[in-house]
Amino acid sequence: MRYFADCHFHVMTMNEPNFASFLNSFYDSASGIISANAATNYIITPQKMKGNAMLNTLTNALTAFSRPIGETLCVMENDLAGLYNSDRKQEYAPLLPYIHDGRFHFRNMEADRMLMIPLLMDFSQDRKILDDIYYPYNAEDKITPYAEDTIAGIKEYYRQHPDGLFEFYPFIGIDPRLHSLQFMESLFDKYVNTSHRFHAPHEIPDKPCYGIKLYPPLGFKPWPNDRETLDKHRWLYSFCERNRIPIITHSDDQGFRGTSAEEAWANTDPASWRTVLENYPSLIIDFAHFGKQYAIATRSNMQSIAAKLKKHPDSPWFYSIISLMMDFDNVYADVSFSGCNQDFYTELCNYLKDQKESSRERIMDRILFGSDFSVNLLKVESYTEYFSVFENSEFSDSDAERIAETNPLRFLALEEPSSPLRGRNSIGSPERSGKVRRTIKPRSV
Repeated sequence: MRYFADCHFHVMTMNEPNFASFLNSFYDSASGIISANAATNYIITPQKMKGNAMLNTLTNALTAFSRPIGETLCVMENDLAGLYNSDRKQEYAPLLPYIHDGRFHFRNMEADRMLMIPLLMDFSQDRKILDDIYYPYNAEDKITPYAEDTIAGIKEYYRQHPDGLFEFYPFIGIDPRLHSLQFMESLFDKYVNTSHRFHAPHEIPDKPCYGIKLYPPLGFKPWPNDRETLDKHRWLYSFCERNRIPIITHSDDQGFRGTSAEEAWANTDPASWRTVLENYPSLIIDFAHFGKQYAIATRSNMQSIAAKLKKHPDSPWFYSIISLMMDFDNVYADVSFSGCNQDFYTELCNYLKDQKESSRERIMDRILFGSDFSVNLLKVESYTEYFSVFENSEFSDSDAERIAETNPLRFLALEEPSSPLRGRNSIGSPERSGKVRRTIKPRSV
């Protein structure tokens, strides 16, 4: 059995996010408003400023979020199967749909299944804030209904796509600030699967979640100052380290904030995780988006300027993640959302080429493929387009295999499929340049 993994995507409806918290964050800091919006190449890009492009982009993204979860999952697979057509010219486009003849095809590789990791964010809210509004509501726990809605959505996908290729290994979100230790213990006991076994095709285990999702921009701090909250964090980290349960944490300077920009960035900075890893050195953690920073002020230091001249990544957080990778054995980074732009892959590949072989191999063993669907629709037109950008990156076939299969299986601690089928048309094919399926504007490596 061969797999291609999307290690980072979101399916949610308008019921899950806490928009009151999001709006409140804009009043916390005047400088936060300015700095958060002085971000280049995040959503407002030159191509998005032409005609109705921005309106069309937002409409496309909001339409994805307005669907029931099960329907969204079906749309994602239908997209890869070629059921939708684009009205615009794309720089890269697959000659055939990624899913055809009962398998997922990427370059000259084939995969039998797609290992899908939907990330459930904990949008629960502090009771004190809820009591201050005119129309209060009981929403202290928003993660449990979100988990149940996601499970129902997966069931609906399996019902509609009995021969579908998607297999789901969700990560459940938690914000220890907002819950008691008793609640956390109960939540994990109900949902977190510690078996490290592949489940049967189209099966939903009794405990359906295989990892933990943390989201610092909403207010989560990796190593808090107050003792009560720190004790809950320590319980969380101990549970994950003891059971080899992976964590995915947000690590770019944009996204859904529940606090001021300054506080969100301080919490999100990968360097803030060093104390955690020094105390829990075996913790498995993936830094989503590879530390991409869009705000102009964050990329104005000498290191960033020098990196830009070399056509390397210019975000300080990228280098913080690399430092953690070198010091700790279970630190990963994924390319979700950042991979909407081909320049990201070019800069990453340039950086890797300039490293010593031992360093390059260590980093390559820690990179995970992720899409950030449906959020990535703010930058690309479709799920298919996101895959096509990665397909046309400068990564070799063997590197693409590591990023999309080998590394995700190790990250999840799932045992290798029992009878791997390798050949010219399977993952693990002979080495080949990554430039393929291009329909216009061919480039050389």
